[in-house]
Amino acid sequence: MILVTGFGYQESMNASGILVKSLMDELPEVLMPFRGALAFEVITCDETSRETEHQTLESQLSILLKRYKPDLCIHTGQAPPYNKITIEKIATNSFRREIIDPKRPVAYRSNLPGTDELSSVLEQEGIPACYSFNCGQHTCNHILFSSLYFSELDGGSHKAGFIHIPVLPEQVMKEWRDSPYMPLEMSRNALSLIIGHVAKAYGHNQSLNLTRGADAPLAG
Repeated sequence: MILVTGFGYQESMNASGILVKSLMDELPEVLMPFRGALAFEVITCDETSRETEHQTLESQLSILLKRYKPDLCIHTGQAPPYNKITIEKIATNSFRREIIDPKRPVAYRSNLPGTDELSSVLEQEGIPACYSFNCGQHTCNHILFSSLYFSELDGGSHKAGFIHIPVLPEQVMKEWRDSPYMPLEMSRNALSLIIGHVAKAYGHNQSLNLTRGADAPLAG
């Protein structure tokens, strides 16, 4: 099972949530072979305070991990300053410049299969891409860190990675006036290529778990 997540916010658009929902609503042909092993979810955090944002992120993530029991988690989020698909390598024990939990490790390295080839895979298809070793100080870093932490607690139950995407053109017109952007169709192609490559890289050694939780909807 592959769990793909994005973020949604009540007060503003988020490119990652729009992207993930678009794949949920209309699965590209290239992902049809994996249809039975895909789950798409948009996580909406309570932004009232740092603590509510932390608690709602971890509670929703925990529920999704228990529901789907994924082999792989591909988390996504938007990055207004970025002009390319950015594959994150590191998640730190930090959220809004405070430690998430002093009892947890300082950092985790993404262990998503096939990560080292992803930039080349995307650029061969005309999609600009790069790697990053700084996932930021917000929910993007937090969800990757928590995902890897929960996996460790569960005996290495899943592998996880994070993808930053540029904002959409309509967000530039409404909010991020000076930001670079990427059209939704290119972001869809990018995430589809990432999912397919990661699934194949994982499948060289293991089979994806096609068993869904009782309440898990089909992708597409």
